[in-house]
Amino acid sequence: MKFYANDVTNLANRRLRPSFIDDAQFGSFLEALPDGAALLEVDGRIKLVNSKLELLLNLAGGDLVGSELAKHTKTAGPVIQKLSAALQQLKRIEVAGSLNSQRSVVASLSILRTADGGAYGALLTMREAGRHGRSADVSDNFRFEAEASGSARTRLVRLSPIEAIAKQAKTALERGANVLFTGETGTGKTELSLAVGRARDPEAPPFIHVRCGMLSDDQFDGEMFGIEPGSPMDTSTRGKLGYLEAADGGILFLDQVTDLSASSQSKLVAVLETQTFSRLGSAQRRQARVRVIAATSENLSDHVASGKFRGDLYYRIAVMAFELPPLRNQTGLVEALVDHHLRRLNLGRKPQLRLSPEFMDRLKAHGYPGNIRELVNILERAAAAADQVALAEHFVALTPTAVSTPVPADPVNAAPSANLKDLVREFEAWVIEKSIAGSRSKRSAAKSLGIDIATLVRKTKQRQ
Repeated sequence: MKFYANDVTNLANRRLRPSFIDDAQFGSFLEALPDGAALLEVDGRIKLVNSKLELLLNLAGGDLVGSELAKHTKTAGPVIQKLSAALQQLKRIEVAGSLNSQRSVVASLSILRTADGGAYGALLTMREAGRHGRSADVSDNFRFEAEASGSARTRLVRLSPIEAIAKQAKTALERGANVLFTGETGTGKTELSLAVGRARDPEAPPFIHVRCGMLSDDQFDGEMFGIEPGSPMDTSTRGKLGYLEAADGGILFLDQVTDLSASSQSKLVAVLETQTFSRLGSAQRRQARVRVIAATSENLSDHVASGKFRGDLYYRIAVMAFELPPLRNQTGLVEALVDHHLRRLNLGRKPQLRLSPEFMDRLKAHGYPGNIRELVNILERAAAAADQVALAEHFVALTPTAVSTPVPADPVNAAPSANLKDLVREFEAWVIEKSIAGSRSKRSAAKSLGIDIATLVRKTKQRQ
């Protein structure tokens, strides 16, 4: 039998290396690892990969196994090139950088050797930078919004009622249940979500904050599912990492979930039901192992009853639902919040601000229709206006007032002398005014009326 040089090398390697490397069960070992991993031959070919590495590289296992690692430099990025170069030199290396999928990663290559020093393969491991407390020196910024870990303003001030909710919500998340926070605007739903989701803990799993009101139907698929690199939809040639992939293994926070359109709600239901999705431009199904925290200041039960919110989505996100009490029902919390935010305001302030007894009495007696957000606003205004002591006259609580328009209280009972065109115009203005008054914003009012924001703004300007 005739052997070529590379055949002899391959046979020698097979005799040297431990038998378990070629065992079919070795793949389950790689799959159990917490990071992406691959077993490599010394000639650079990929023998085995786990699903976590497939996710990080945006490549299917069938495209990786049997191919040379260096082949994927163009698709995955320069990190792979450095690993491949180290493997050629049979040298251990640890490298940090960004993949073409926009993930910042830390990767290492360890050479596998027998007792007599002969190299028979290599183990490649890869994980997202910062996911386990380490950060890579990379120039690319993560695409999603980073919650400021040092921001004193967003720290949650906990008393017994909130502490009890936080404890139950955290337990529910740990057990795999989705959590819903409701309550009036300004009651601290976002801050509580960040706290129970451990958003500021570098050792915690990913926490991705999605502001649902900023996702239009046209944007939803690309932002939520991502875009496949090199696909016709990919204008950047690097693809786009979607919220779901970024949250894999962690928490997807749907802030003001009621702002999602009916179409977006339907797509979200399918994801939560199957725990899979496909990027734009790709038919490959990917796993989305996420837990959901949702928050809204709307009455979700009413929205479901009126058909504005899908019932099947409601029951998936409201496995454990908690309503945050308004500030007016928590007298003890007012004092705790005042102490907390006064310390924040006095950081670097000269002279230090003190609150007079009269100012504190006004704070305790106020009803706070804007809840915690309004309290912070009152304190910031006093800090801007007062010198050393905030007096009673420095207490200013802004109350939003509706713009008065010459519209009949009941357009249906308007004067019979008015012509039809005027009656229709008056009735339209009355409906728009009522919708704006009952909504958080003009954008929400436009959505509830079934018109775009530009139309609503134009019609309100016509009345001025």
